[in-house]
Amino acid sequence: MSLNLHSSLPETKEMLISEIASRNLLLAELLKVPSIAGYLLPEFKLVQLTVNQVLYEHGDVIDHICFPLDSVVSGLAIMDDGTTIETSMIGRDSLVGISTILGSGVSKQWSWVTIGGSAIQLEKKFLEKMFVQNETALKCLTGSYRSLITQLAQRCVCNTRHTILERLCCWLLMIHDRVGGEKLSLTQEMIASRVGARRAGITVAAGLLQSMRGIEYRRGQLHIRNRQVLEQTVCECYALIKGDLELPTPQQLLSLFAIN
Repeated sequence: MSLNLHSSLPETKEMLISEIASRNLLLAELLKVPSIAGYLLPEFKLVQLTVNQVLYEHGDVIDHICFPLDSVVSGLAIMDDGTTIETSMIGRDSLVGISTILGSGVSKQWSWVTIGGSAIQLEKKFLEKMFVQNETALKCLTGSYRSLITQLAQRCVCNTRHTILERLCCWLLMIHDRVGGEKLSLTQEMIASRVGARRAGITVAAGLLQSMRGIEYRRGQLHIRNRQVLEQTVCECYALIKGDLELPTPQQLLSLFAIN
């Protein structure tokens, strides 16, 4: 499903920018530059992403990029036996398909929707032009790519060295950062496939977090009750990943534009 953004969001440019700015960090930075905003806004499409929707399979040509607003997309490696493990997650912090802007037009992994919601879709050619012509776009996109590389590297360490409980806390905190809400539609089977653990191990770890009053889990709905419990239990990997990704609040983002 795709809609013309101008028909689904406020009509004036200022209101349109403020709406987007309150929901995606990278777009907020890009749209602070009037020339970028004027060029990109007419090309935006608002799309709805559904859980388990595949945006790209391994080997697909990437012709569109996607800025999640309240959704999360996982980069998945899938083994020959069907086993999956999440190598990265993208939410309101960045965009899906950044590799195509940096010279790789073919997907090397699967891009799979973990948290359904809305996103801004854009043909890659429009952002490619800004990347080579505008210094702010260059800095924003390379900075976002740097954060992705940090996440990839640290999660490799995390999956090798840390307990299932620590990895689960790290993953839930990352999801929370990128969605911005406490109530998440997640099954234990999905969590296990993303964390790279057996479902039984996730059940035990989630049960422990519930007993610590950090989360509440019922029938596929996970509620983060006390984020501090997760932060006190998580391994050091989360701080390293988050240190490269400081997400401002919607109010802080809107203040950047000084829109009344």
